[in-house]
Amino acid sequence: MTKEDWQNLYNILDQIHSDFQNAYHDYKNGRNKAIRSQGERKVDSSINLADYHISKNYEAYELLTGIEGSDYSRAINYDEFKQPRYFGRDLSEFLEKIKVKIKSPD
Repeated sequence: MTKEDWQNLYNILDQIHSDFQNAYHDYKNGRNKAIRSQGERKVDSSINLADYHISKNYEAYELLTGIEGSDYSRAINYDEFKQPRYFGRDLSEFLEKIKVKIKSPD
C-alpha cells in the first residue's frame, strides 16, 4: 500500500471509530430499550464497515493482527477485534499504527 492508501484508510477508520464511540455509549447506557437497540445496530454497522475496509487489504490485516504467529492466532486476534467490548480500544491502537506507517519513510 502507498502512503496515500494508508492515509485514505486512516481517514475512513477514524470516522468509523468516532461513529462507534457515540453508538457504543447508547448501546451500553441508553435510557430505554429502543435507544440501546438503535445503538447496538450502529455498533454492529461500524464493526462491519471497519471489517470490510480492513479485510479487503491484506497489508492492513497484517498490521492489525501482527506478522508474528500462525494464521490461527491472527484469526483469533481478528475475531476479538470485532467484539464490541474490544473494538473501540483496538481500533484506536490500530489507528496509531497506521499513523506510524504514514509518517515512516519508505
